[in-house]
Amino acid sequence: MASQVNVGLLVPGSFRNAPPKMAEFTEFFRRADQLGFHSLWVIDRIFHEINVLEPMTLLTCAAAVTSRIRLGTSVLLFVFRNPVQLARTTATLDHLSGGRLTLGISLGGRDHEFEPLGISKERRVSRFRENLALLRELWAEGDTSHHGHFYNMDNVNVAPKPVQKPGIPIIIGGTADPVLKRSGQEADGWVAGGGGTPESFRQSWEKVQGYAREAGKDPDSLDAGKLMYICVGDDRDWCRNNLVEYTHAYYGDQYDVDNNCAFGPPEECAKKIQSFVDAGVKTMILGPSSPNVGQITRIANEVVPLLR
Repeated sequence: MASQVNVGLLVPGSFRNAPPKMAEFTEFFRRADQLGFHSLWVIDRIFHEINVLEPMTLLTCAAAVTSRIRLGTSVLLFVFRNPVQLARTTATLDHLSGGRLTLGISLGGRDHEFEPLGISKERRVSRFRENLALLRELWAEGDTSHHGHFYNMDNVNVAPKPVQKPGIPIIIGGTADPVLKRSGQEADGWVAGGGGTPESFRQSWEKVQGYAREAGKDPDSLDAGKLMYICVGDDRDWCRNNLVEYTHAYYGDQYDVDNNCAFGPPEECAKKIQSFVDAGVKTMILGPSSPNVGQITRIANEVVPLLR
């Protein structure tokens, strides 16, 4: 699989009906690894009207049956996670996978998810920042002492440590300017969700790079990710309807499939993807509507070779 951009796959994790069984996911993961895709990514949601699989469980299943492909979250709802427990989960997964994990995080969450989890929405930014600092301390240090607004501890240790040094790469998702600033100054990259235009991506990515320069970082060292749902097929209308059914179940009827997704013959899909590559995307995360090995085989063999 040769392309200027890293092409990854979003693991289908939301289902209006019963989710697929383990065997179907296992075949999907193995085939993605064999086809040469760069990475596998998972979504996160706490509460939903439909079935949404827990992301770290899904990534662990992927790690168990693959050997090369990177594993990532796009993105984890970070303020809803206890950073000590997350440090253990991510360090263990990085160890077991041989250093293949990328942690994508966001402030995230729908309004109704905060209160049931005992999290103050008004203090989510300060919690995010403290979670991030503590997570990195626990990954790096043997005896961590931390005294903050939300967590207090003395001489604690999380082991094993991540394989990747100085820690697991962290990218941040979102479009608000403070998010772009944190992505450039405090993270290893930025990832955009399943909406927006190539021009809006370009503008946001330029801001991230500018913030990185202000912090004395090399902007070329940062990753720039983009999620796009995809359905490749000769029947353009069928492909469109397939994505409408899938994305509307998760995002709601307001989600704009025509402008946000790639569907139809390979040439049309590649043209849509290329417009974002030209805008600066380094890692393209393509989301099929099901763990269908035929679909990802077509993406690898018929779409990716058209990208430059």
